[in-house]
Amino acid sequence: MRRLAVLACLLAVPAAAGCGGEDDTTGARKAAQGYVARLGKRDGAGTCAAMTHRLQGQFIRAATRTNARFRGRTCAKVMQAALDSVAPDQLAQFASARIDHVRVDGDSGSFRYSLGAIRVDGRVAKEDGDWKVSCCVPGQ
Repeated sequence: MRRLAVLACLLAVPAAAGCGGEDDTTGARKAAQGYVARLGKRDGAGTCAAMTHRLQGQFIRAATRTNARFRGRTCAKVMQAALDSVAPDQLAQFASARIDHVRVDGDSGSFRYSLGAIRVDGRVAKEDGDWKVSCCVPGQ
């Protein structure tokens, strides 16, 4: 379970959303839901695509500090290695994560997702017109 908590902290990463006609809260929620779904599907490239560019850089820097073998690798490669290190039953919990507390203020917002007893507060932002995950911090 500790590995799952560490992964939840590192993977501040969601999915692109926000097609025409939907309100921003719906787009932000879809971004958060897509993020956790991609994690649950062990989709490193999709997970990184769901993150803002800034978050991708933060993730790569954090992973490189932890393990120098990640230096020079793309977000997709580093994310895939991280996801491949998690037991399938633990990773599958992301597929059933509950998204709530979605709030939007202009081009940014926040949400919370729950993985059993783990609560992660996340942030979303619009990037090139699409909602993407921009940050997450472990909950109390």
